[in-house]
Amino acid sequence: MAKEVIWNSLHGILDYPLDLDGTDRGEEKKLEKRFVESIDVTGINCLDLGFNYGWWTWLLLKNIGKEGKVYAWEPNQFLYENYLSKWPFKNLTGYNYALSDRKGEQDFHIYSDRGNRSGLNSLEKIDGAGVPTTIKKIKTKTLDDWWKENNQPDIGFMKIDCERHDLKILQGGDQMIRTTRPGYIVIEQQDSDVTKILENLNYTDHHEHSDIGLSDSIWKYNIQSNKGGKQ
Repeated sequence: MAKEVIWNSLHGILDYPLDLDGTDRGEEKKLEKRFVESIDVTGINCLDLGFNYGWWTWLLLKNIGKEGKVYAWEPNQFLYENYLSKWPFKNLTGYNYALSDRKGEQDFHIYSDRGNRSGLNSLEKIDGAGVPTTIKKIKTKTLDDWWKENNQPDIGFMKIDCERHDLKILQGGDQMIRTTRPGYIVIEQQDSDVTKILENLNYTDHHEHSDIGLSDSIWKYNIQSNKGGKQ
């Protein structure tokens, strides 16, 4: 049963290899796999913010070993109940609320429960995506809230793909990031505000993985300077 759940979850990605704009994501998944395998994540704690069908969580689980942990968030009720909550790994913890810059409730725009349009579901209203099928109130917390509630674990890797809400997630996780200094932050949103925050946190997007070809940006912590050091 467990293997079937995981297979169906990952197969959900393979069922929809083309992005909404027609981009073939099959090649990108090969690049993502190559990237994760090229960095040393053995034994570290990783955050997957935007689980969807679990591709990044799967890549991380395969490479962190028995001592590492993955914490994954999926606010889409269908994807959480049918996939994330059923993955049987002891070093995986899943959450069904959304991360943001404040604690409370916010509107969650749902474009589809499944398929590639489920990747558009967001606390933000996505321009050009059409009319959401449903808008529902969901619980939100900040990343700093989660971190403090869970005894301030060390975090070594973060992937954030939350459909234009990534900036607010960074803002809500400022203390955690400054304190734990994840080695890499892979993030979808790439506007100037995101760049400013990450540079102020002592991250750079100019490094050995800069030209790997991912659509998401890879930011690496600059260990040669401590301006973003622990507080």
